[in-house]
Amino acid sequence: MGISNYDITSAAFRTDRTQDYELSILTGMDSFAYIIRDRNENRLVAYRSYAFSGEERRDWAAAFDRLVAADGKLNGTRYGKVTLAWDTPVLDLVPAPLFNEAHCRTYLEQLTVVGLEDEVRHEPLHELNTELIYSARRDHLAAAERRLSTGGSQHFAGSLLTAWAARSRRLGHQAISCAVRGQRLFVAGHHNGALEFYNTFTYGSAQDGIYFLLLAYDQCSWTPDRIPLYLCGEVTTEGELYSQVYQYVEDIRFSEYAAPPATPPELAKLPAHLYFDLLCLG
Repeated sequence: MGISNYDITSAAFRTDRTQDYELSILTGMDSFAYIIRDRNENRLVAYRSYAFSGEERRDWAAAFDRLVAADGKLNGTRYGKVTLAWDTPVLDLVPAPLFNEAHCRTYLEQLTVVGLEDEVRHEPLHELNTELIYSARRDHLAAAERRLSTGGSQHFAGSLLTAWAARSRRLGHQAISCAVRGQRLFVAGHHNGALEFYNTFTYGSAQDGIYFLLLAYDQCSWTPDRIPLYLCGEVTTEGELYSQVYQYVEDIRFSEYAAPPATPPELAKLPAHLYFDLLCLG
């Protein structure tokens, strides 16, 4: 079995009111997380985060099915809105004027190997006037969408890049931003709202993680003693990754959602940046 990092449900959660709720799910090969928000009252009512074990990753589709089947808030419960997003390492951005749908697979194959078992998808990213192209295992996509009856899904990079760009434009500054889920980092650099850098990394240790973050600074020709770093996802001040970052980056901040929902007492002690990426999906 994997590791349940958080599994918190508010006493305010009502199964007879789920049509008023919004369920936002983010999953990848090694992690799974969701939040449930009461749309009428703009209030969180549940948050869960789970890390798949190595054994579960070997048959991910079956592990995902078991995970959902065992969760009473997911199994057989209908919500007013469901958003399913993927954290996958293979993605690319192509300027909209240059995008050709017939060449989707070719765009990715210029960067990496795309397997025969992979499905290539694309979606518009209006914030950057680009098309976001990504791939994921076909059986993973089918298993999750079938089990959750979503009828579709998206890549989480689009919502994060849009939120980070809006903050950079509002503040008129340069910044590196990083989302952490499981053993994966999604990193971007923005200057006055313009995207300067983005990439995804899988890290095995905190030392690997800080290397990739400093690489982002280097690629943008910025210095970590002058340019702030915004963190979100499952990274805390007590963790080893944060300790490494603290040694190299002068200004560390946590991402804040523009219109954060109210939190019930059960979730009040959780830092809001833990589920910032999930809020961006709404």
